[in-house]
Amino acid sequence: MDKKNYKAPMGTVVILTLYIVLMVVLWGSAYLTMLSRGGVG
Repeated sequence: MDKKNYKAPMGTVVILTLYIVLMVVLWGSAYLTMLSRGGVG
């Protein structure tokens, strides 16, 4: 297979991007909840 012409399947890229965005949103939400309840320490 020619490496120059290889393109990642579009569906995989979309699902991976959605997964990363979802993780960031969920962790951010948990972090902000923790901060609003009295902080890290």
